[in-house]
Amino acid sequence: MVMRIGGLASGMDIDELVKKLMTAERAPLDKLFQKKTTYEWQRDAYRNVNTKTKAFDTYLADNLALKPLNSKTATSSNSNLVSAIATGKASGTLTIDGVSQLAEAGRGVGKQINATGSTKLSDLDITGTSIELSSIQKDGSMGKPVKIEFDPNTTTVDDFVKKINTSTVGVSAVYEGGKLSITSKNTGDNKAGAEVQVTGGASVFGQLGFDSLKGKETGDLASGGKNAIFEVNGVATERASNAFEINGYNVTLKSTFNNTQTIASKYTAAQTERDNAKASLETGVDGKDSLNEAARKAKAAYDAIKGGYDSKFASVLGSSALDTTEQAGYDKFNNKEFLSKLSDKDIEQLDKLNLDPNATREEMLAAISSSLDTEISPELKEKLHTLSKDQLVELSNVNETQLTNLRTEANRGIKEDNYNTLGTGFLNGLSSDEITAIQGIDFTKDDPYEGLTISDELKAKLDELSPDQKTALDNLSETDLTSFKELAAVQIPHDAAKATSEVTEAARVAGQSRLDNAEATLIKATVDAEAAGILKDGAIDDEKVNAAPKANPVTLNSTTNVDDMMKTITDFVDTYNAFVKDLTGQTKESKYRDYKPLSAEQKKDMSENEIKLWEEKAKSGLLRSDSLIQNGLTDMRSLVYQTNPGLSDSKFNSLYSIGITTSKNYNEGGTLEIDKEKLRKAIEEDPDAVEKLFKNSDGKTADVVDGKVVDTRGYVDKLRESMENMKISIEKKAGRATMTSESQYSIGKSIQDTESRIKTWERKLEMIEARYWKQFGAMESAINKANQQSSMFMQG
Repeated sequence: MVMRIGGLASGMDIDELVKKLMTAERAPLDKLFQKKTTYEWQRDAYRNVNTKTKAFDTYLADNLALKPLNSKTATSSNSNLVSAIATGKASGTLTIDGVSQLAEAGRGVGKQINATGSTKLSDLDITGTSIELSSIQKDGSMGKPVKIEFDPNTTTVDDFVKKINTSTVGVSAVYEGGKLSITSKNTGDNKAGAEVQVTGGASVFGQLGFDSLKGKETGDLASGGKNAIFEVNGVATERASNAFEINGYNVTLKSTFNNTQTIASKYTAAQTERDNAKASLETGVDGKDSLNEAARKAKAAYDAIKGGYDSKFASVLGSSALDTTEQAGYDKFNNKEFLSKLSDKDIEQLDKLNLDPNATREEMLAAISSSLDTEISPELKEKLHTLSKDQLVELSNVNETQLTNLRTEANRGIKEDNYNTLGTGFLNGLSSDEITAIQGIDFTKDDPYEGLTISDELKAKLDELSPDQKTALDNLSETDLTSFKELAAVQIPHDAAKATSEVTEAARVAGQSRLDNAEATLIKATVDAEAAGILKDGAIDDEKVNAAPKANPVTLNSTTNVDDMMKTITDFVDTYNAFVKDLTGQTKESKYRDYKPLSAEQKKDMSENEIKLWEEKAKSGLLRSDSLIQNGLTDMRSLVYQTNPGLSDSKFNSLYSIGITTSKNYNEGGTLEIDKEKLRKAIEEDPDAVEKLFKNSDGKTADVVDGKVVDTRGYVDKLRESMENMKISIEKKAGRATMTSESQYSIGKSIQDTESRIKTWERKLEMIEARYWKQFGAMESAINKANQQSSMFMQG
């Protein structure tokens, strides 16, 4: 360290002199600090752009992407009978011709018992601690069982009811006056049974008044649920609920009307469906085989080929000869590669392996390495060190014969794996000459075909193989490949026949289920028709149906809320323009080159307001003429004039076709302008096309229209993608706040480089300052010595 000597001899202020000299020397360092600060400001400016981009994207998602643009209002000709709410997808007119039955919930009521709500379950001889309930869902299917647990010694009847009501099973329980009532929360008819079923602990309900469940584990708890039966646009149908969606209308049935006519339509439709289902399953339709016959023929064809395939498979790949115990050990060991490479000597040595199953893996390996040196070869020890604890235990548990069997099965399994890896298509396509040629190829080389005469056709086949498939080929002999090809030739038709058999059997099962459901529906429709007195000799008595009172059908229509749609679009344009103006303004900000970032020393002599005003000037123009932002805005602007190929059947297939264009003032960066009259006319004429223009739910990035691959997504999806691309480009340059290292983005690398240069300069300045002090110190010493000599002369 340099001694700092003040100017006692020279009378000079050395401290001040060094400070002034160092101020000049620090100029390059100050510039580096300013450069670093500028990089940081620019980084933050970029990230602020991405923050605003994210905010605008969120706006698009919340107001356009996730919400229907086409707002519609539904009207009903008789809202006392049927009401409706139109969604954006509502289309056409719906006519509800009649409702013969409203949906009802299934219910079960137990007999009155001698207990109050405060009675403990144990006092009712209930010893069970849980029940499982399943109830009908909104779509008419049965839900998964829900388990409800309780302690009969502390749980009262009221507590038990509360547990049921607060569970997710979908059941409403009421206990009043000694009676327990169970009602499904969802309406509808479970055609396969009761609407509320006990799938565990049914005897609990047996003690609570449901006598049929006494001593039972399962049973029915609530039944009698009904579907809503109605006729819409001339089609008789039913729903599990009185409220449902159809053709974009959320319909609510409020009352029955035209009962007789609807019951007749339902019976006719049920009878026709039963006949059609029966014909499809049993006799066939339009000259085609019945589902039963098709499944029978497919199974017969599969059975005929299966025997030959099984025989060929066994001759080529063999079959496992392991007994149950060996198979369990083989599956648990799960390391075919290790087993297949064991030599007879290895197996003989492993037969002596005796490890403590309670030891850790490290302790087992230590025992193998030390105490068994004379019994286990070094090569085998090395192999054993690759195994897990469980695998070591398994090896210790098998004898020499069993281990030999495991090795045999491992070799067989590897051979089968190679076959499956290569695939039947590749194997069956090989000629005998190609199989021979493959034997000379070494796929581990950079150029496996070097020095070989290989046909272009074979090269093409081999080049399509994955690395795993090439490895499998390297492990096979010519005999193996030939037998694999023979097996593949048999397996291809076998697999096709099997698939056909499975598909036809699934169709047969579905057909049987269809017939069962159709017959159940017809039975119920028959009961209703008989109750209405309109059946005659198994057919509808049209005379009685026509004579029954008939009300006017209920008609549902929808109209577009043009004003709402206009407002949504104009709000979008205003938000879009604010975003574009903001970004454009940043690329056109004036740059004040004389205003550099202030150093800490400079800030000492300035007020807060002066610093603020200075930095406003210094930060201005950080993104001036920035290509990333300008390119992003250009991409966004170009979307306005793009037509959507997915809407080629509509004249409203671009934004400009509905009155939305970019501003003629280029300085505004592509803000949008609306011809409101033109936009309103487009919405009134074809609101669905206008909505699809903005958000086409059927659109794809790579769709095929008229033989060409095109982008048929809506404008909003394309705009969001364009913004995302700009955001990603900015992140590559300025990163994200969540990034852990500045080396992950380009400005960060510049900051790191500048920081490195700053540290270098700081070390350099320390050396310069030390040199100055050394020089001034030498000067002071010389002056002091001269003064001493002069004093001596004067004294002499």
